[in-house]
Amino acid sequence: MSRLLKPLAYLALVAAVVCWAPVPEDASAQRSEAPEIHTDLSVLPERVRNTRTAILEAARGGDVEEMRPVLEMNELPPTVSFGGADDPIRFWKEASGDGKGLEILAALVEVLEMPFARTNPGTPEEMYIWPYLAQVQPKDLTPAQKVDLFQLVSPRSAKEMEEYGGYTYYRLGIGRDGTWHFFVAGD
Repeated sequence: MSRLLKPLAYLALVAAVVCWAPVPEDASAQRSEAPEIHTDLSVLPERVRNTRTAILEAARGGDVEEMRPVLEMNELPPTVSFGGADDPIRFWKEASGDGKGLEILAALVEVLEMPFARTNPGTPEEMYIWPYLAQVQPKDLTPAQKVDLFQLVSPRSAKEMEEYGGYTYYRLGIGRDGTWHFFVAGD
């Protein structure tokens, strides 16, 4: 098992335990609605587009320390681990198979180059999620969506997600106001 997969397996287990709670009736109805899926970045609010651009530019630079100013754009750092991480940069270095955070930077770029989903439109909880696959049940993916998934994970990992019942690779969320809320893996 790669160094990256071990933390991912751990995060999936932690998330399953933490998130195992009854879903309020109204929330489950909301979850069953299909998310808005977009490829056109021009539909993003300007602040969301600016945050996405800042993350991509820093990640493409190849030095995880270049992410620090982007992280500091938020009042609070985004969630990067379900187990909690005081310093996202240190966490990414430790979780990355190369020990320098380059693998994590690559994952950031990978997910931000995929189509995105808009969730909870018109509410204070409105969020833009990359990749959109994080908002679609793996068993419900179309063949074209499976091609998107295979760009991120192996067919074996995709099958494991389907058996698990949820998307478990990295995903990133930015609020309508441009706040970077999370970049996590697991479910």
